[in-house]
Amino acid sequence: MTETNTARYLPLDGLRGLAAIGVLSFHVVVSPTDRFGQLDSLYLLVDFFFVLSGFVLWPSIPQARAGLGRASGVFVLKRVFRFWPLVIASLLVALFVLQLERDWLVMHDNFDPPFGYVAGVGLEHKIGIFAAAFLLLQILVPPAMFINVPLWSLSAEWFANLLYAPLSWIKHSIGLFALVGVGYLMLAFGLMTDQDWIIGSDGFSGIGPIRGWEALGRAVIGFGIGLLLRKYLDKLTRLRTWWMLVIALALIATMPVWVEMNGFNSYRYAITLWAAPVFALLILQVSKFSASPSSWWGKFLAFLGTYSFGIYVFHQPLMQAWNTIMGTPRSPSLAAWAPFFLAEAAGLTFVCILLTFISRNVLERPIQRWGKRVIARASTPKHKRAV
Repeated sequence: MTETNTARYLPLDGLRGLAAIGVLSFHVVVSPTDRFGQLDSLYLLVDFFFVLSGFVLWPSIPQARAGLGRASGVFVLKRVFRFWPLVIASLLVALFVLQLERDWLVMHDNFDPPFGYVAGVGLEHKIGIFAAAFLLLQILVPPAMFINVPLWSLSAEWFANLLYAPLSWIKHSIGLFALVGVGYLMLAFGLMTDQDWIIGSDGFSGIGPIRGWEALGRAVIGFGIGLLLRKYLDKLTRLRTWWMLVIALALIATMPVWVEMNGFNSYRYAITLWAAPVFALLILQVSKFSASPSSWWGKFLAFLGTYSFGIYVFHQPLMQAWNTIMGTPRSPSLAAWAPFFLAEAAGLTFVCILLTFISRNVLERPIQRWGKRVIARASTPKHKRAV
């Protein structure tokens, strides 16, 4: 059997964990202050997640026309049971923390609702927001996104999964290449037409390319490139060299320069058009390394990969409450902010790992055990099922 189908890439697990901590660090820095724009480009690590997801999922995606409907259904079911347990847990935590934050503000005579709080929203509208959040419709229903902002990427990836599942069997990967091309059209269209959302009507208060066409385009591009990378990995091994690794790292190092150079104008987000191919080059290079699962290094990398998802989905509402309750430095100096950033990032990482451990044992594993039975039943034709 080929490397493409059998390899476990522990170094990529480690990168996934570091990327999750990178996104956490991005929010820790940019949420309370706009003084330190050096880390703004870390939002692009979401594109890394899209590519890595496609790379990892290629062996699971339908690859033959025969039985495509059943295979696509099974793939979608697997994604449901992979996504939803921690999504549910993170949204429940977010709602609890938002209420805690709201109560804290009221106690201190501040009646402004926290970001994401649904105060003053009618019951039917509130139910719709909650339903959209739990159904991963954030990129279509932005108010649902505000409860826990990072879930927009899971929403986008979910739709990308649905788009790719029935296309991957098409001969010579035409379906994959075509959908990546469509993804670029989606992203370009979104970047051009959603300026008020992305950069704000004032040019600096925007949310970024995380909804609608631009969000879906980023997911479709990254996921598709990841699928293609894994599919042709054996043929691409000749490109796995130290020089190519240096080039990949150099290109990634230019990302902060690009973002800083373009400030808050629309061009700063043009980087999303080439972020996924750059991360794909990095993944290709790192995939040549290996680590023994029984070694301390391999166990550490596996740990980072295991808890990366939880770090990603839990951190934002916790960070928001931290800033509200604990306060932020008043001094503009880095000497005042650096200890705050480090303490908050370390504290949030620890709490996210703890919440992930609890959620995995209390919610995720029971649901996934049930999911395995559902998937096994869905994978078996009716005439072969035991009576």
